[in-house]
Amino acid sequence: MDRVFWDENKSCTIDFSAAEWATDAIHDVFQTAKLSILCDVDFVAETESELLLVEYKNANLPNAAHPESFRPWEDKRLNNVARKYFNSLQLLQVMNHGTGKKKRYVYVLECLNGDRVLRKRVRELLAARLPFLLQQQVDLSEPMIDSVDVLNVDEWNKAYPAFPLRLQTE
Repeated sequence: MDRVFWDENKSCTIDFSAAEWATDAIHDVFQTAKLSILCDVDFVAETESELLLVEYKNANLPNAAHPESFRPWEDKRLNNVARKYFNSLQLLQVMNHGTGKKKRYVYVLECLNGDRVLRKRVRELLAARLPFLLQQQVDLSEPMIDSVDVLNVDEWNKAYPAFPLRLQTE
């Protein structure tokens, strides 16, 4: 099974060959079930110790419409990014993926003026929308999420060298 996936714009590949299991097809599952109300992360990889849910957004593409108006900190955008985690995790849990493993959400973000300070702020705003507080208040058999991070492509490749993300140049 090929575990090298393309993003929806064919602007990058991510190689999950080293993962025990990986998919980029949650969207297809939701669409086939006619559940357009649900949204999904772009990629999922399961290793021996973790379930990695990855959302990729590149507003710096040559064909990106109005990259100067992309605001990754806006409530509507952040709510959607958080919803992708919740909807994807729910399906993965009923499929018995990630049980007993760390659950990490990584938002790979490339955008105009997308420096470390902006990514840190987006991470803080996104974390407030994810179930960190909920899992402290409710007795759960295991955590719903262990960490969230917002990285650019270079940071991703340093943090996850076993899963290289490569931008496609024309």
